[in-house]
Amino acid sequence: MQKDWRLSWQRFAHLQAATITLGDLTVFVGPQATGKSLVLQLFKLVQDYGAVVATLKRYGMVAETPSLLSHAYFGEGYDVLREARGLTWKGNTIPVHRLLEKEEGKERVFYIPSQRALIFHQGSWPRPFSDYRKGDPYVVRRFSESLRQFLDLGLGGQSGLVFPMKRRLRQPVRERIFTDIFRGATLRVVTEAGQKRLVLETQRQYRLPYLSWTSGQREFIPLLLGFYWLLPLGRTNRRREVQWVVLEEPEMGLHPRAVVDVLTLILELLYRGYRVLLSTHSSDVLELIWALQAIQHLPPQQAQARSRLFLKLLDLPAHPHTRGLADAVLSKRIRVYAFVPQDGEIAVKDISSLSAFDPDADVAEWGGLTAFATRANEVVAECAALLEEPLHV
Repeated sequence: MQKDWRLSWQRFAHLQAATITLGDLTVFVGPQATGKSLVLQLFKLVQDYGAVVATLKRYGMVAETPSLLSHAYFGEGYDVLREARGLTWKGNTIPVHRLLEKEEGKERVFYIPSQRALIFHQGSWPRPFSDYRKGDPYVVRRFSESLRQFLDLGLGGQSGLVFPMKRRLRQPVRERIFTDIFRGATLRVVTEAGQKRLVLETQRQYRLPYLSWTSGQREFIPLLLGFYWLLPLGRTNRRREVQWVVLEEPEMGLHPRAVVDVLTLILELLYRGYRVLLSTHSSDVLELIWALQAIQHLPPQQAQARSRLFLKLLDLPAHPHTRGLADAVLSKRIRVYAFVPQDGEIAVKDISSLSAFDPDADVAEWGGLTAFATRANEVVAECAALLEEPLHV
C-alpha cells in the first residue's frame, strides 16, 4: 500500500532526521550539495544491497565494512554509512551491518545518474563497469554497464538505426525529439575498423562522433538509451524485475521544449507500471506537477475535461492510447520534497501542495525554484509603475 513506501533515517550524512513517504512519482528539489543524490543512492542501496555487494565483489572491490562499502558505492570521500543510524524502508529497520551480509538478488531499482554523459568518456560506446576508477559512484558504473550490455545485444539491427525507430516511443514524442534535440539527424550504430560506435548521421550524411555532439545531445542520448531499456518492444511492456526508476536531473542541457518531451517519457514510465523518483533544478518539472495536481482535483464527472487538459498540457493528440496515458497518470500519487539548508544541516520538507499561498516560503517558492522569478516580476512591475508617473526635470 501507499503508506508503506516510507524511507526514514535518524542520522545520515549531513541530513537531519527525516521520513519520506514516496508517491508513484516523487520529486526532490533543492540547491546543489544538499544531499538529494545521496538520498536517491541510499534508496537504491537499501533495496538492492545484496545485488550491489555481489557486483562489487565480482569486480574485485572490497566492501567488508561500512566505510569500505561507502567508498565503493557512494564514491571516494563519502564515508556516510559508518555513522548512519535508524535506516528503515517500508517500516523495516535496516542495520548497516545487514547491508554487508547478503550477496544475491536482482536489482529492483534502475538508476540513471546525473553524470550520464561520462559513460562515453572519449569514445562513442558505453564504458564497461571495470573501466571506471574504484572511487567512481556505483550508480554511474552500473548504468554504463547496463547500456553497454544492451547495445551489445544488437540494438539497431542490420541497418544500425537506433533513433528514430518505429514503435520506439510514442509517435508525437518521437517526432518532437527528432526535431528539437536531434535536428533531423539519426542516431546509428556503425562498425569502423572492427569496432562498434554510436554516431549521429546528419541529413547531409556527415557522421558525427561523440565529441562532435552538442552538450544537450551528450546528456540526452544516454537518457534515451535508458528509456529504450525500460520500455521494451513486444508483449512485455516493462522490465518485470524493476520496480523503481531513479532519474537525476533529466532536464540537463535541454531546451524547455525538449524538457517537456522528457517529462512525457517519464509519465510513460508511470503508465507502464514503474514508480519514479527524480531530482531536478528545473521549475519546468514542478510546473508540470502543479498542472497535473490541478487536473487531478477536477471531479470524476469531468473525465473528458481531465483527459483533454492533460493532452493539452503535454501537446499530445487525442487518441485512445494517449487518453489511456492520461487516465493512468492522473490516478497516480505525486510527492515533492525540498532539501533546505538549515543551521548547518539539511532539512527535508514535504512541499507537495506547491501552494503559492502557503506561509512557508519553501512551499510557496517551490524549494527556491521560483524565488528569482518572483523577484524579477516584482522589479518589472515597479518599473511599469514608475513609467506611468510624470517625469520630474
